[in-house]
Amino acid sequence: MIKRSVERRALPREVINLPAMLSFDGISGVHPCVVRDINAYGACLSTPYYMFARDFDLSFSGFHRTLGCRVVWRRATLSGVVFVLCRRAPKLVSVKAELASIIHLNLPNAFPPLRSVELEV
Repeated sequence: MIKRSVERRALPREVINLPAMLSFDGISGVHPCVVRDINAYGACLSTPYYMFARDFDLSFSGFHRTLGCRVVWRRATLSGVVFVLCRRAPKLVSVKAELASIIHLNLPNAFPPLRSVELEV
């Protein structure tokens, strides 16, 4: 009798088989891949080469938007990745933000106008 493996993922993956592009730090150019399945936490990628990099950027939209990825497993040309929010340490920047431009209120007279504040990011 053959036992099926237990699903270890927190969320099931959706099979999409869509082409995407990868960008690696220190390697010029972009590289093709196919995203075989995906969920909110990660994806399975198929590449025409063995992927040695641990961290890279994934894009479906020509790098207008990217997903930071970290490889968690590799089998030949398949790789399982987890999405990461911030791979690099952020730089300290002083940003002056207008709160009213960040929070758009549909009720213009319901609240008094917001004032500018200095934010440290």
